[in-house]
Amino acid sequence: MNRIRIGRTYWHVRGAALSVAAMLVLALAWSAAHPTLTLAAGVSGKVEIFTATGTAEQEKYQNDVLAQFEKAHPAVKLNVQRVVWPWYTRFQTLLAAGTPPDIWMSAGMYASAQYVEQGVWKDLTPLIQRDKVDLSQYFAPTIEASRFRGMQYGLPLAMYTDALIYNVDLFNQAGLAEPPHDYDDTSWTWDKYLEYGRKLTKDTNGDGVPEIWGIDGLGNLDLVAASYGTFPFTPDFRKAQYDAPGMVKAYQMAQDIQFRYHVTPTYDQRVKYNLGGVAFDRGVAGMLIDFTTRAGNYINRKDLHFDIAAKPRGPAGPKVLLYLDTLNMVSTGRNPDATWELIKYLSRPDVLPGFAVYGRTAIPPTKNGAQLFVEHMKQLRPDVDWAVFIKGAPYAIPVEYWRPNYGDIYNLVQQIGGQITNNEKDVTTGLKELNAQVQAVLDKYWATKDKGGK
Repeated sequence: MNRIRIGRTYWHVRGAALSVAAMLVLALAWSAAHPTLTLAAGVSGKVEIFTATGTAEQEKYQNDVLAQFEKAHPAVKLNVQRVVWPWYTRFQTLLAAGTPPDIWMSAGMYASAQYVEQGVWKDLTPLIQRDKVDLSQYFAPTIEASRFRGMQYGLPLAMYTDALIYNVDLFNQAGLAEPPHDYDDTSWTWDKYLEYGRKLTKDTNGDGVPEIWGIDGLGNLDLVAASYGTFPFTPDFRKAQYDAPGMVKAYQMAQDIQFRYHVTPTYDQRVKYNLGGVAFDRGVAGMLIDFTTRAGNYINRKDLHFDIAAKPRGPAGPKVLLYLDTLNMVSTGRNPDATWELIKYLSRPDVLPGFAVYGRTAIPPTKNGAQLFVEHMKQLRPDVDWAVFIKGAPYAIPVEYWRPNYGDIYNLVQQIGGQITNNEKDVTTGLKELNAQVQAVLDKYWATKDKGGK
């Protein structure tokens, strides 16, 4: 799964019917405790919902929840349009035709970032304040990530964090203590991660190519750089910082684990030895940094004895990836009143956790609701510490955040950054080149904006 989450893999869930019943019990208790947030009376009409396709189980759960909303509002009819990738093509077509949906249900941050500057999303701030929606129930990074220049463009629906996934059997064979599962262990640094990687790597026949690789990558390099105190841009997004010390450290590490320490397979080795994009899947890598869905893909892998631990930290502390799905109201939608009632309904503490876990196979973005994810995953794979994904939430940083000319910058980073990590360019020289090209994009964007352009 790359950073724009093309082709998200969904994994199967069981026991949804029992969980719906449990959610209904919670609904009664919650409604009694929160009388000020009852649904508004008198809304009517059709609400057009735009969303991505999911598994049959996920879509059934979503439909059941939406049917409960319709039961509470007999005068409202929900029409769901489920779209396969690429979702944006269809959404853009609807906008251009003047027939937009009322809501993008479960919009990812990449989708939000493409349209937030164009005024496509309605600012929910006045509605949140009017109806006293409690934003403190959410993990703070999810609220911050769904704001843009002071506007709350959506409410969090589902989150995905990353962590360290490790092969327990390979750790035992190497005689290594398992990595810490909590983020309060300051000894678990990137240097320690590399040390573990070297101890896990095994070249038993001495041909120079390991049979066991200690490390299967570093995860998102922006987050590695952030753990060293560097972000790709200044807070105002006017200056690029791809050549700053933390970025140099991150890219140098990504290059070194392949070509200096030989603890991670190179791209050519992945192809030659049929390791695939993720060697951990083959049982030949000791550690992998990846997000929630990847670990979920291993639920039924009885041949893979894995567990989950905290990510390594840099001097600026641990930095955890955040993918976020939000409920976005389209500003030109035809039925804003009923749409807002639907958003409030899906955001209720008795509805949101189940919708995220069973309807999205994700972590609920609320502090109390997140525990449902852990309990559910424990039922499916009890030998894994799923709570680590929740423990990382306070350190989460979105990686699909808005930036000027998102696509242009993304392509530059993929191209030049890929050449650096593949040892085709020197790290320092390559990052200076990348920074100069990204800065040129920023300068062009801001020159237009500062002149009052759109």
